[in-house]
Amino acid sequence: MVFGNVVSSPRGSLSPQQSLELANVYLEGANKAKDSDVALVLCHDTEVSLYQAKKGVKRAEDQTLREGVATAYIELGRALDSRGRQTEAQSSYKKGEKLGAKVRDQSPLAPSSDLNTTDHSLESAANNQISDSAIKMQSTSSQNQHKKDNMISTHIFAEDVLPPTLVSKLPVPDERLHDTPQLACCLSLLKASHSLDDILEPVARNWIQTVEKEEDEQERLKVLAIDVIRAYKRDELKDAKAVAEIVCLSPALDKDTFRDLLTQFYDG
Repeated sequence: MVFGNVVSSPRGSLSPQQSLELANVYLEGANKAKDSDVALVLCHDTEVSLYQAKKGVKRAEDQTLREGVATAYIELGRALDSRGRQTEAQSSYKKGEKLGAKVRDQSPLAPSSDLNTTDHSLESAANNQISDSAIKMQSTSSQNQHKKDNMISTHIFAEDVLPPTLVSKLPVPDERLHDTPQLACCLSLLKASHSLDDILEPVARNWIQTVEKEEDEQERLKVLAIDVIRAYKRDELKDAKAVAEIVCLSPALDKDTFRDLLTQFYDG
């Protein structure tokens, strides 16, 4: 099973200081790698090891360890920035800053303020060309469509629909997960928490409220999902059970991770 290969990894047995040293080894490799795919894999390995090291910062007031982890997060952000992963880079910067580091340099790929100002001016000028008649036509069309929607909606459901039922037990923060469906359930709830709030069971709502306050737990779930994807990519057999397991997880993935997974299902 793909998930079983991930949770049995020996990486979790390292001490926080060893995890930091391993993270720096991965980070050095990522900065030197000429192949972008190799660099991104090493960046992920860096992130996983830093997560392990950061847990030690919380357990023991080790200022040297804290500073080392903070600096590594900033350097990881720069490595991701240079590979075009701005969203992940910003996340890494924030983790470093939260631990006390400062981001001295701006992203090398960030657009200049002059260009942003020019684009904004052009966009504003174009928007001002829209005529009043076009706005009125759009408003009338929207009102008519809204009336139609209201007329139809009352006939869709003859009876109240039961709220979705959880098929997996939701873990408390830092509790070991049992399988991929449980991980998929957790990530899906976090991804759509606000849109599902009115129909979720109280247990699910309480779990979301708890985990949304725990950034480390959110990071743990994300890292675990990426590890599952990478374990699947390494699996040469990829039998029906492995495919079913990974398909179960795919809707809950972020854009970049899903794109990496998608490449495993086609050639070219």
